[in-house]
Amino acid sequence: MRYLWLCLLCLLALGLTRAQAETVPLNQHWEYRWGDSPFKDDTPVWTIEADEAQWHPISFPSNPPGRDGRENIWYRTQIPEDDWRDPVLYIFSVDLIFEVYLEGERIYHYGEFDAQGKGRFEGWPWHMIPLPEDAAGKPIHFRVYSNYMDIGLWGEVKIMDRLELYQQILKESIDSLIITLFNLLIAALALLFALFKSGRLTLLALGLFSLASAGLALSTSQAKQLLFNHALIWEYIGAGSYYLLPIALALMLQAWFGRLRWLYRSLVGLFLVYLIGALGLSLMGVVSLANTYPLFDLLFAVLVPVMLLCTVYQLPQANSDQRIMLLATTTLTLLLLVDMAVAHGWISWSRIPVGWGSLMFSLAIVALSLRHFIHTQNALAHLNATLENRVVERTSELKILARREADRARALEFGNRKRALLDKMISAMEQSETAEHAIKRMAAHLPDLCEPLPGGLYRKTQHHWELELHWCQETLPSRYALTDTPRPEGDEWHSFRIEYEDPRNGNQLIGMLVVNLDSRNINFEQLNPLTLQNLFLRAVDRINLTLSKVVLQQALSRFSYEDALTGLNNRRFLDEMLSREVALAHRNHSPLTVMICDIDHFKRLNDTYGHAAGDEVLKSVARLLRTTFRETDIICRFGGEEFVVVMPAATLQDCQDRAEQLRASMASQTFTYGTEIIGPVTLSAGISALNPESDTADDLLRRADNALYQAKAGGRNRVISANTELQP
Repeated sequence: MRYLWLCLLCLLALGLTRAQAETVPLNQHWEYRWGDSPFKDDTPVWTIEADEAQWHPISFPSNPPGRDGRENIWYRTQIPEDDWRDPVLYIFSVDLIFEVYLEGERIYHYGEFDAQGKGRFEGWPWHMIPLPEDAAGKPIHFRVYSNYMDIGLWGEVKIMDRLELYQQILKESIDSLIITLFNLLIAALALLFALFKSGRLTLLALGLFSLASAGLALSTSQAKQLLFNHALIWEYIGAGSYYLLPIALALMLQAWFGRLRWLYRSLVGLFLVYLIGALGLSLMGVVSLANTYPLFDLLFAVLVPVMLLCTVYQLPQANSDQRIMLLATTTLTLLLLVDMAVAHGWISWSRIPVGWGSLMFSLAIVALSLRHFIHTQNALAHLNATLENRVVERTSELKILARREADRARALEFGNRKRALLDKMISAMEQSETAEHAIKRMAAHLPDLCEPLPGGLYRKTQHHWELELHWCQETLPSRYALTDTPRPEGDEWHSFRIEYEDPRNGNQLIGMLVVNLDSRNINFEQLNPLTLQNLFLRAVDRINLTLSKVVLQQALSRFSYEDALTGLNNRRFLDEMLSREVALAHRNHSPLTVMICDIDHFKRLNDTYGHAAGDEVLKSVARLLRTTFRETDIICRFGGEEFVVVMPAATLQDCQDRAEQLRASMASQTFTYGTEIIGPVTLSAGISALNPESDTADDLLRRADNALYQAKAGGRNRVISANTELQP
């Protein structure tokens, strides 16, 4: 009983949600191919190698012509274009087992294929096959095995959102569930009264028929898989209920029409033997349960109508109750025969209301039986009152649960909206060139992300935590001491660290996000303070990871233009910047000078004191260059012991003065490595100025290099200025 209420609750909850995309039936562009595909690296060859001549069109993927006893077949079609949120492929049933491949990759299977491409019967459930979000427009293949009379897909095949499918299943099954419960109630009462009352045969037949109708209604209801997902067990329940129906019908007719008792008893015995034999042999593995249906259908289609025709001859002597009984039996039999015709493909597929027919039959029998059991009315009235009270109680519980489900749906919608805002903020941060730029973009999105929870963002300065922004009209302290954690008074306030990992300096704390996590600001039962705190922790983790990523990208960009030993710009940076500076100088008619310097006898220094000492000298020269030249000058390590300085807007005399200052500082400095004194260490330099008429970057460097060569040749430890006569 509780499962019914659970299903009703799910149906009500799903009814509050509207589908985002239309249901699309797959009833076009199908093709089939007999046989089984070879496999290459676990991938069916037929899914990746198009051999169009072997594929044949078919209106629906079931029972193609030319079977000739074959048991393996492939079907294919194409996923139509649409905008599903959570797409699934729904198939009403398949004969018998199958696999589904999307672009050569298996995405679903039902049953197990052996090495020969065969398998055993696993039941006839409905199938919900999850599809990737990008499945639209892609080919989909179905590998099918069946030793049954039918082969392929059966009933409906369509694509829809998962939520819409659950809604459809529950909506279409609610009548079967009601019929099941009603028939179970009738069966219980009839079998109970059959133990103590007269007219036991009628009550026993009614109980068996109601029990069979309940089993048949439940086994054919698609909601059964939501209650208990084991298709083969449901098939045994369905088969047993189906095979029990003619036994119960014959027993009821025997109770109402005693003159043909011999006929009814013979049919009861025949169908009882078939029921026991079919289920027993199937359980022992001698036959497949699926293959027990055709013979039973034949027996039912022939013998039950014969039984009814024989009964019709007694109508002139029948009373009104017997006529109603015969009419109900005939109606139910016709519905079963039509359903049988649909199952065998003799008429177009549709849902036949066999359950309602069995319910009407049961109601008719109950109505007639009540005339003979009027003394039980008081007991039934009491039972009805009890059931009504339980319905009222369950309805009240259902309303409470529905209200909670509505709150949960609103909370999910709130969470989805906040996740979208977080994704938007992270995307904007990832496009930032610097960490500071990323922080500004983060701050721009924080109010929308945190609303309606009040809060603010504090940034770390040299001496304080300074309030940078706040939202939701919350008044926050403007600053805190660095030794304190920014957190207003109250247990509902929480602080979250905004930090990133620097490749050189390690973890860097740059800010604190403070938020009031009082859930009354949101009014969602599911979002308590602890849940909100965990959500903010995950969001801040993403923010910090993104900041670390931006800082790392910035560092990598910087490292590609930086000399690892000295920290100066490298040759690559010089090549790009010098050409740009030459172009700017020509365009603005401004001076531009270049100095190339080289450490004297550097090889001898390395040989004498070692390369580690030489590296320390190179670092010292780099520090001298930074202190000697202007911040606007471009200082680069040219390679080895050579350095280049580009001085925009500087005359040749300016460059000469700076170079002499550098040379003198170098000559006067004492270099040490460990406890050992290295020295003296001097350098030579060559400088050149840009010719405003025609010089290129290469001309400028070449003249400076020639001047450096002259300085070396002239005895070293000197600065030589190039002139135009030195140009090649």
